[in-house]
Amino acid sequence: MRINVSIFIMAALAAAAIGCNKASAPEPPFDPVVRVAPEVTPQTRGSYTTENLNEFDLFIHSENSRYSYTNTKFTKNATSGEWEPARQMLWAGKNVKFAFLAIAPSLKTSGHSLSSDPICEFTVEYEQTKESNASDLLWAGCRSISPTQSDAPSYFTTDGVMKFEFDHALTLLRVKLTLGTEFNHNGVPTVCPVSDVRIDGFPRKVRLTPLENDNMPKLEADGDKGTIQAYESKWERAVDENGKDDVTKNCMVTYECIVVPDRLDSFTVNFICNGKPYTYTATGSFPFMSGNSYTLPLTVGKDEVIMSKDGITASPWVDGGSEDIETD
Repeated sequence: MRINVSIFIMAALAAAAIGCNKASAPEPPFDPVVRVAPEVTPQTRGSYTTENLNEFDLFIHSENSRYSYTNTKFTKNATSGEWEPARQMLWAGKNVKFAFLAIAPSLKTSGHSLSSDPICEFTVEYEQTKESNASDLLWAGCRSISPTQSDAPSYFTTDGVMKFEFDHALTLLRVKLTLGTEFNHNGVPTVCPVSDVRIDGFPRKVRLTPLENDNMPKLEADGDKGTIQAYESKWERAVDENGKDDVTKNCMVTYECIVVPDRLDSFTVNFICNGKPYTYTATGSFPFMSGNSYTLPLTVGKDEVIMSKDGITASPWVDGGSEDIETD
């Protein structure tokens, strides 16, 4: 029997070629241009969302100092949705480690770097409103990664876009006021009788100091303690299960403000209710932590204001549970 050797040789060469092609398939080319896709962690307050985040600053500190960048503003293109930097930024190489920090809102000044101490400072507004994000400092960062999907799959997509998720850097304070039924004497109020809610005792400035062993900078409260005017976030009239006015039930209103994380021994809440001034001073041990929300429940009577029996509760500044903190 004659065997066509050439056919076997050609088949073997073809198989080898296919095998080589499979083994040596080239990796996607490394793109040195810094491209980003930030998102915002869903929050209960909802002031910042992925959709309404329009600008932020990005800091990069590379092992190759030529590719380190001070805070650079990124702006979302309203048409394409792409994030565009104020200047071109490049990665030093696919295996070159770097640290990054992203913050929003964008800083008013430039030239801040991750190697500076402090990196930057931030001040919450004296008069805060429900519509403004100006006091809501967001941040995201990592201490040591390289710009490859295989090294940092949680930060880089397969096509080389750096993705990260912003969280709250500061603290949300809620003051929940339950009005006594005596305020229903002339009928359930149609509008909230509480106004001019001011929180005293918190510093308004915070310093971000360099990253050490943690991914995020340290937050250090700075400056004198002052006053913050809170905003109304929720008003609940005294009604029954059918939505009818019920003078035997309590009206409730919640005011909120963003404060600098700090450990306090006391702070004061001042407000006006039905034209009368009230003051409540909370004393105890208050470790107000970054990224948490705290609720101070107060019951307002005709002549006094007291803390409700549950005391101050703390929870992550996202949907979730809560825990008590020590108060007097």
